[in-house]
Amino acid sequence: MTDNTTTNNTKTTAPLRMRWSWFPSLHFGDGMLLSVLVLTTIMMRRYGLNNSQIALYVSLLAIPFTLRPLFEMVVTYFRGTTKVWILSAEFISALSLWLVAFTLPTTYWLQGTLCFMPFVVVSGVFYSIAANRFYTDDEATANHQHRLFALLSKSLALLFGIGVMTMLAGNMEVVTRNVRYSWSLVFYIMAGVEFCIWLWHSIFLPGGKKPVVAKKDIFGLHGHDHVKAVDLMMQGWRNRLMLCFFLIFMLPLSLTIIIVPLFLIDMTHNGGLSLAPQELGLALGTVGVVATFVGRWIGKLAIRRCQWKECIIPMSTALLTYSILLENLSNNIAYSLFDVCGIMLACGIAIGFGSNAYTAIVELFATKDGSQLRRATAASLTWTTTIVAGVFAGLIQMDIGYRQFFLIAIAASVASVTLAVIFFVFRSKLTANSENCTTFASK
Repeated sequence: MTDNTTTNNTKTTAPLRMRWSWFPSLHFGDGMLLSVLVLTTIMMRRYGLNNSQIALYVSLLAIPFTLRPLFEMVVTYFRGTTKVWILSAEFISALSLWLVAFTLPTTYWLQGTLCFMPFVVVSGVFYSIAANRFYTDDEATANHQHRLFALLSKSLALLFGIGVMTMLAGNMEVVTRNVRYSWSLVFYIMAGVEFCIWLWHSIFLPGGKKPVVAKKDIFGLHGHDHVKAVDLMMQGWRNRLMLCFFLIFMLPLSLTIIIVPLFLIDMTHNGGLSLAPQELGLALGTVGVVATFVGRWIGKLAIRRCQWKECIIPMSTALLTYSILLENLSNNIAYSLFDVCGIMLACGIAIGFGSNAYTAIVELFATKDGSQLRRATAASLTWTTTIVAGVFAGLIQMDIGYRQFFLIAIAASVASVTLAVIFFVFRSKLTANSENCTTFASK
């Protein structure tokens, strides 16, 4: 009996110890995609493109995020373990980033970026899907501590990609006096990091789960699954109201997500803060990323202590504060770097805290029947809003300037807060009415 107990304990504890050889790196790789997109945004600005062009190109590169439900079905119904999907996505990302870096010093750098960067984004989306499925059913990942380390690993990827790499590019520009070779080196390093992660996971990542393989439609895709997921999400006026609410709730971030790094690095005569790349890496990529991690964690603790519905108003107010801080920056472009870092600290905490409401609503749609496809569909709707808003944001900002643009972001935040208050009051009345009906029925 003792031998059996010892054997069982060994079987349960050994995987937990081994998990730390791949669990942080798996989430680090998941955070690399957003780092690459932000680096691409800054790189295009340093190459001389205007804001409307950059917003258009980056929004087009983000289109694969809206196709995540389709990719979910591909991973679900095509053969191959999740480990195969992860390793394939990492290798494609590394190769594509290397090709982007190869074309950056040339005259056809834009064509090369727009040709090879979609492979990075598509493989990154597949990687995220496979990584989530790799550990979703693992009992240890439901642990509060594991979620903290997952968030920390993704934040470290952003800190490295946006903070360290942007500062390296800025310093290389000063040393070499060549913008193109400096950014080419940065993307070579990012490709090398992706390759090292691929090599690491090839050695230490255990065999993943096999996806569901059922009777296939043409190309192996079950279109009726997606239709069913959308129908379930649209059933009832409460679900439809919730969908509209969280799309409007994220509108302030959707409008500013591409414009903020461009505003920080743009010239003073254009209304920007004229930060050098290394200063941008410090303010946005280091202070901002750390603050966002802190805000995300505070928001998670608040949702654990209270229900997410109780946190809607504070979180929407946090996004309003974020928009007000950006408007303040645009009205005082003579701020010192220390002041800018302080404001980015407050903005990061506000973004991290406020975005938890969006995550909670997406999880709510998914956990009603445990469908990964419903989660992907809800997220794709938000990315669709972000892409459309990003394209128009670049055009609007070029036409009216940064100050007026951030006023529009404030108006969108006010609308979000107003809807949050209405939602909270309406929910309170429904709860009171249901309690009254229950009391009357008991009498």
